[in-house]
Amino acid sequence: MAKATTFAEKVAKRAAKHDNEIMCPACNKQSKVIYAKVINSVKTEKNSFKYLEKNAKLCSNCLAEL
Repeated sequence: MAKATTFAEKVAKRAAKHDNEIMCPACNKQSKVIYAKVINSVKTEKNSFKYLEKNAKLCSNCLAEL
């Protein structure tokens, strides 16, 4: 049985493929892009919670979302 890849392994693989040097619009500095998984909880009409996940690109200097 094959080992499932983790989120960190997927991000590392993506980072190795792409050039991650960008000019950050928030801090106006040249910086690397880091990826993070953002999880938001939303209360539904039935008073239960739903979790929304998304992958976000962040500036490594100021941690502003790009």
